[in-house]
Amino acid sequence: MASSNRALLAALEREVRRCRALALRYFHAPSLRVSRKADRSPVTDADRAIEERLRAVLSRLAPGETIVGEEFGRTGRDTAGFWTVDPIDGTRAFSRGLPSWGIMVGRVERGRATLGLCDFPALGITMAAATGVPARERGRGGARRFRPPRPVRSLEDAVIFHGGARWWTATRWARGFRRLVEGCFLERAYGDCYGYLWALRGCADAVLDYGVAPWDMVPLAALAAGSGRLLADCAGHPSFSGPDTVMGHPQFVRRIVTILNSR
Repeated sequence: MASSNRALLAALEREVRRCRALALRYFHAPSLRVSRKADRSPVTDADRAIEERLRAVLSRLAPGETIVGEEFGRTGRDTAGFWTVDPIDGTRAFSRGLPSWGIMVGRVERGRATLGLCDFPALGITMAAATGVPARERGRGGARRFRPPRPVRSLEDAVIFHGGARWWTATRWARGFRRLVEGCFLERAYGDCYGYLWALRGCADAVLDYGVAPWDMVPLAALAAGSGRLLADCAGHPSFSGPDTVMGHPQFVRRIVTILNSR
């Protein structure tokens, strides 16, 4: 199983990295057009072009299997597992010339995230993991595994990243979220997949998000599992479905969930 997952992951990584040139062709381009979808979130021609290309790749590697993508929805026959595609995670950042966006592909089997890829074309970094294949990053200096998360002794000692405080203000966790960011050692709003890169590198102890979907979280759930971390919802249950998520050391995730749900 591990060897087959390693081969599949390697093939997908090559294909995702080939999308870099396509993505960078649009990045910083004066002609880039940004429009709004029905939910008012932004979308560009780059989002659509990259998702079309990745869907073609997955259809070749896993013919007929279900694909769930941000731009073109659900396709393929009903299967035990499915693929997720987020062609540009961080379209807002992408459209404003910030380098923090990524291209993401994930795999779910029997309700578990079993494969995750996240490539940062503007940074030249790829994160990858699969069942039996430890989470690691690959850059210009080669590949290295992500270290397991450090135990967190107290909230006052913790570094917490989140996707932006405004996403939490209208939720039932608003009060608990405020306690977290006011009581921790350091909090920063690093949105989209970028915050997870730094958390997986050990620079942050937890990442919180609200307003996310499976194509955002399936790859990150696989990366969390492959590095000894837990990605859960705000009830503490392992989850990649959104809209609420917490990632970190399993014990610290449980601590965060307790604070989020306290009155």
